[in-house]
Amino acid sequence: MASHFATNDNQYERLSRSNYKPQSARRGRRGGSGGHCGSRTGLVIGLVIVAIVAACGACAFQLYRSATTAKAHAEGMVTRLSTLKDAVKNGDADALNASVAAIVDEADALNAEVTSPLWKFAANLPVVGEDVRTVQTLGSASSALVNDALVPIAQSVSGKRFSDIMHDGSFDVETISAVAAAVDKAAPAVDATLDTIDSLPPAHIPQLASAIDKVKAQTAQVRDGLAKAKPMLDLLPQMLGANGQTRTYLVIAQNNAELRSTGGLPGSWGTVTIDDGTLTMGDFATILHEPGLKVDITDEERHAMATNMDTDPAQVNCDPDFVRVGELARDYWAQAGRGDVDGVIAIDPVFLQRLVALTGPITAPDGEVLDGANTARALLSDVYWKYGDSGDAQDAYFASVAELAFKSVLSNLANADIQDLKDVYQKSAADGRLLVWMSDQGEERAMQELGVAGGLSTDPAKPVLGVYLNDDSYSKLSWYTQAGTAIDGGTMNADGTTTYNVTTTLANTITPEEAASAPIYVYGGNADKRDNSDMLHFVYFIAPAGGTISNFSASDGLIFTDYGVNQATLSGLQFVRVRTHLRSGESGTFTYQVTVPAEATQPLALRTTQLAQESLMANSVATGAAG
Repeated sequence: MASHFATNDNQYERLSRSNYKPQSARRGRRGGSGGHCGSRTGLVIGLVIVAIVAACGACAFQLYRSATTAKAHAEGMVTRLSTLKDAVKNGDADALNASVAAIVDEADALNAEVTSPLWKFAANLPVVGEDVRTVQTLGSASSALVNDALVPIAQSVSGKRFSDIMHDGSFDVETISAVAAAVDKAAPAVDATLDTIDSLPPAHIPQLASAIDKVKAQTAQVRDGLAKAKPMLDLLPQMLGANGQTRTYLVIAQNNAELRSTGGLPGSWGTVTIDDGTLTMGDFATILHEPGLKVDITDEERHAMATNMDTDPAQVNCDPDFVRVGELARDYWAQAGRGDVDGVIAIDPVFLQRLVALTGPITAPDGEVLDGANTARALLSDVYWKYGDSGDAQDAYFASVAELAFKSVLSNLANADIQDLKDVYQKSAADGRLLVWMSDQGEERAMQELGVAGGLSTDPAKPVLGVYLNDDSYSKLSWYTQAGTAIDGGTMNADGTTTYNVTTTLANTITPEEAASAPIYVYGGNADKRDNSDMLHFVYFIAPAGGTISNFSASDGLIFTDYGVNQATLSGLQFVRVRTHLRSGESGTFTYQVTVPAEATQPLALRTTQLAQESLMANSVATGAAG
């Protein structure tokens, strides 16, 4: 700035000297009086110009200093937000109040800084003025978000630890209701502020443009997060049995060692009852193969699945649509005389293992300690080698460990890190190891928003290919199943549709030695097996909504002799069913093309059955737009 002011001083000096003439020289000029007036006028104009330039220079310097202060306030808000998160987690009321107060001060100071007379003056300058107005809008938005949303929401959890909200298998429904009310009240202010930020024009200053892009990206995340969280928060109190509305949920432990479309054999069934936030766990049992049970399925379902899923609960989740699985499981449970339920929750040992890693190990009935590394193997493989062909002993062990793990997790969940718990939930929801169906339609829509509903995708804009496995060996051989589906980047067709080349590979990883020494409960009793190692599966391929599967072929020997390729529909979607067999060490490949409609706005995604061993899954989807 010093050189800028020096230039102005030199300009002033030159202007002054140019108008200073000896009196004789001035008298010699034509129209001397007019020349004198013009010289004075020039001097005045020169002085005004210098004053404006100097003032602008001073304003620029002051604006720079003010911008630095505003930046410091913004950074202070970010820093305080991290301490706020710790305060909420720890339930430190003093720290929470101090953090909120500091954030309010920083936000208000930021807003005051960028709405000062200096900034108002700069806002009227050409070009850069629009960027200044953008910064002012961000300052106002920050203050509104903090005062109208953050403060009331933070106050609703003041003094509450996560361990207070959930402890000893109970939920603090009163606090959850208070948080839901605070979020509900703050939602209009948040929406209005986010709309304002979204409408900001592109900035001219590159650094500001980059910062605004980041703010808008974060704004979109906040909006999406709020859109997902708000319906759940609104419904959570009633789902936890608030106001005397006791809820009962059926929990099904899926056994991935005997694969079914949604995970595995639904071997153990039990209930969780919630009354005003207090959970009571019922005993886990099995209703598989009980005589006299019958539920209603559609002709389309019967033709597609080709199983007795309407008379045997063991086959109920051959249907890959968990919305239907939930409905049918509820009906089976009621028919078995176990009572009515408000929802169905399906989990598998891999999901349990992830939770055990967060909440601490459990001790199985035989004394073995199960932790975050061996729980799935103990339940899906070791138990069958340990108890041989004693099915009752195996079922009892599986049910007992599932119950112990579930109770342990509920009792100790509050001690887990919130971010770690969120990561487990998101991963398990994404890969289908946690599925939830609710009988209440509003709650079911919330489950869809949370990504745990497990229904078939019927949106042509978001195409999903389904590839599902169902054990037909009558065994626990699925522990040794390896599978993967690879989808290429796709090719756009002249009519706007896109065609993807897809490969699905299956392999049997059991060794000949393992197969020779395995109990029949492991290798299976299907009379169609060619030897102990032979692995039989039904495989379902479901085309995306509005799309097709074509040019379907299989490697030699993969499809069971005389069974062929069966075509059907499910929920109006093209459905291809085959029966496969593979001996020890063998693998086979399906190749086919999937065409998605012109309405598709996203690349083809994949939904598939989750295996017992995550390390044996080999799915891949190419990224990038189709060309």
